Formats: sequence, C-alpha cells, structure tokens
Amino acid sequence: MSLLRKASLGLAVTSMAAMGTVATGTASAAESGEPVFIATSGDLYGALALSKSTGNVAYAVNYGSWDAADNSAVSQCGGGDCAVVVHFANACGAVAQGADTRFGWAWAPTKVEAESAAINVLGKSAPGFPDTGSSSPRQGKVILSACTDNAS
Repeated sequence: MSLLRKASLGLAVTSMAAMGTVATGTASAAESGEPVFIATSGDLYGALALSKSTGNVAYAVNYGSWDAADNSAVSQCGGGDCAVVVHFANACGAVAQGADTRFGWAWAPTKVEAESAAINVLGKSAPGFPDTGSSSPRQGKVILSACTDNAS
C-alpha cells in the first residue's frame, strides 16, 4: 500500500471535519471502499494548531503518534484557544489566511499541494471596510506550512 493511501483515511477525516463536511452512516471504511490508514513503524505524524483570537499558528512534525504531534503543536501555539486544525502523516499541512481574515487549512502529500489546497479552501476574499489598500477580491496567503521528513 502506498504512503498516500496509508495516510488518506486519518487525514481525509480530519480535513473534512475541519471543513464541516463529514458524512455520517453505518458502513465501515472498508465496506465503503474508502482507504484505510494503517499505522506502521516508519510513520511520522504532524499537526498544525491555530489560535483564532490571536492568529498564532504552530506546527509539530516527525512525532511517533497523533497525540504527541497534537500536544506539541498546541503547546507551541501559545494561545488559550489554540486547537489542532489539521493532522497529517507522512505528508504536509498548510494554513492560509484570506484578506477578510478567515483561515483555511489542508493537508496533501507535498508542500506545494498542501499550500495550494489551503488557499483554495478560502477562495478569493476582499478585506473588510475600511481598507487602505485595494478592495478587490484576492487569493489568501499561506501563513504556515510544514512537512514530515518522509513526505513525498
């Protein structure tokens, strides 16, 4: 099984939950044809944490478990409302911010793909009024991205 297929289940569920698109049902992942993440001894885990009140973003990569990566990212974030927004294994994660100050996040096998996906989650946005710059809609910007050492 490829690294991408191994990482898909845990990461897809985390990313979909963050975007509010988790489907419910009674079929197991194996029955539905969804890829199943099976941890192996060489897996490296990462997490990105975000404080929506302060805008602080932190990462933790190359940990031996989801919990260790999550705890490290939250502790490095430094805000009282810091929470993990994306987990990834053997892959990369990214957080972007739009001109309207919204945040978007995603994971992917490579850094370029993760950054692109995080920006695409936001779409174009315009800053709130009054803004001293242009009020034209524009793409968000990546504010943090990180990869495990064994990412593609």
